[in-house]
Amino acid sequence: MDITDSTEALIEAIRSLKLKYSDPVSQAFIDFYCQCHQGMDYLLPLGVRETVRLVDILQWFCQCVDQGRPSTLVQLMWKDVVGPTLAEYMADEAIEHTLLSLFEQGELKAGLSHWDLKRRSDGGVDLTLRNLLDDIHQIEQAQPTP
Repeated sequence: MDITDSTEALIEAIRSLKLKYSDPVSQAFIDFYCQCHQGMDYLLPLGVRETVRLVDILQWFCQCVDQGRPSTLVQLMWKDVVGPTLAEYMADEAIEHTLLSLFEQGELKAGLSHWDLKRRSDGGVDLTLRNLLDDIHQIEQAQPTP
């Protein structure tokens, strides 16, 4: 893998959101988002990477959930080469294996249909997807450009 320093910093910041978003779909999306950024560093030239937006990654995620497997583009991004250390490579492969299992088992599909809002016992709602996307967007905006 040829992960840029800016991607590493972005991924570290995004993974911190797992503490705030504990539902299975959000956890999977956070991992998926991070894997996509690593895969983009591997597969796409800088000019093309710069055109990928958060909504594109969200669409890829929904597509993978809907079809029960990674799309062709995601599969290509997951074919990255061995990382700087074996431990980093093995950690990367473990995340991809977990995501693959989640897509194939179909458990995310039911959760995805309720990802937009969660009803609270006080009658209010939490807009999980919207809040997660806003938090990711804020982190992206705070990151220096490569």
